[in-house]
Amino acid sequence: MSGASVESKQVASAPRWHYGWPLALVLLTLMAAVTVVSLWPSVLSITHVWLNSETYQHGMVILPLALYMAWTRRAELVRVAPAPSLWGLAWLAAAGIAWMLARSVDVELVQHFALVAMLPGLVLTLLGARVTRLLVFPLGYLFFAVPFGNFVVPLLQDFTAWFAVVMLRLSGLPVYQDGYYISIPAGDFVVEDVCSGVRYLIASLALGLLYAYISYRSLWRRLAFVALAITVPILANGLRAYGIIMIAHWTDMRHAVGVDHLIYGWLFFGLVMLLLFWLGSFWWEKTPNAVGSAASAAPAIAPVASRDQAFPSAPVTRGQLVVVLGVLSLILVAPRAGELWLSQRAQRIAVETHPELPAAPPGWEGPRAASGAWRPQYHDADAEVAGTYRKADTGEAAELHLYQYLNRGAGTELISYRNSIHDGRTWRRSSETEREISRDNGDTLTVHETVLSGPRKRVVWHWYQAGGYATTRGVVVRLREAQALVVGEGRGSLLLAVSAEAGVSLDQTRSTLAAFISELPPGLIGHD
Repeated sequence: MSGASVESKQVASAPRWHYGWPLALVLLTLMAAVTVVSLWPSVLSITHVWLNSETYQHGMVILPLALYMAWTRRAELVRVAPAPSLWGLAWLAAAGIAWMLARSVDVELVQHFALVAMLPGLVLTLLGARVTRLLVFPLGYLFFAVPFGNFVVPLLQDFTAWFAVVMLRLSGLPVYQDGYYISIPAGDFVVEDVCSGVRYLIASLALGLLYAYISYRSLWRRLAFVALAITVPILANGLRAYGIIMIAHWTDMRHAVGVDHLIYGWLFFGLVMLLLFWLGSFWWEKTPNAVGSAASAAPAIAPVASRDQAFPSAPVTRGQLVVVLGVLSLILVAPRAGELWLSQRAQRIAVETHPELPAAPPGWEGPRAASGAWRPQYHDADAEVAGTYRKADTGEAAELHLYQYLNRGAGTELISYRNSIHDGRTWRRSSETEREISRDNGDTLTVHETVLSGPRKRVVWHWYQAGGYATTRGVVVRLREAQALVVGEGRGSLLLAVSAEAGVSLDQTRSTLAAFISELPPGLIGHD
């Protein structure tokens, strides 16, 4: 009798609620609003990109499209009981930490990815793994709202310039190419960043994925159409560049600019997408796809015996729900609090020392004032020094530029879209690659080589130094800066650029730069 009494008290003290769709959706909406408020700086920045960049304007419609795709699965979703999942808390914690660290070193791309990742994390936490599996594609599609893809711009520029030159030569037209600059008898052309076609590629991929999701059931058809959505806009952009040059040739440059603005607009993209969808229609599956079959072939909610059968719920104790909501609230608020803490910490440990030019290595003279013929296009550095060194025996010269950044806030960081080795006008890129340089002490240094065309051809080797580490990768610089900030080692990073005018041959110029770098002080170089 006493045992039964204890059991009844335990049941009474831990009443079980029916956690169904109405309550789960209300909590999901509320927690999404908390996320927006907590990560408001990133909400503002991603919205600013959407509104001000033609390349990423499609980001504004990604959420409505994802919601539509989720709506097509409503007949399946209402048959699954939502249930809180602790795995979602781990997801949210990881996204929150990534956001906090990215804010501390002002990496907007990571902030935006972390912001978007919060929504799948909330779905997993509040609706459970079974619901999340049904919504994998719509949730993954949300990441197309993140403004990313600039890293492919140089590759697309290279392809567009190469493709246009090949087509011009096949047309029998004399042509000379220097990097992105193309010359024909009628005039000169340049493949700018905006001519790379990246905006069309990203938008085409986003629409192509949506089309493949709705139109096909089999995986190979979906993959084939996505591959087509990538290939068609790249080839079409190359044909656009070729066509503009040919029109300029036929009209003696009278209509080149006007045609460029006409063809390069969204009208061109619309025609490309019509072509893409027309090609995709040849293997369109008439049978409704697995995703939308239930929604299209049956009523939105099939007749059932009771409301509980139509909207199943999972038994959850009040204590479990309170714990989940408490931890969830803490995770959503903690990133902002952590970002403020790191910001205050950064102000206390900021490194105020300024870089100095090293003494001339053995066999070299200098440093003397830099020539001023070329300088890196890096903006808002906390300190900048430059000097010229000459070989005592041959008179060969190498120029060293040092830029220091302490990352005091937005716009004052080393790794930024505004910063570049060349300006694209007076100095333009002819080629670039990476090279391994052997130093006298046995170490190796990886440098990024850029051959510039301008008043005189110039070879530039540059690399970054963050926390004593040398690298050519911007992402490594960001990670090292965040690591130094968290452990209290101070902050700050350097750009180091060594350059020389190209002499008789590029190989001879490279030998001069290698000889200079090999004898620079180890403390200046850092280590890989």
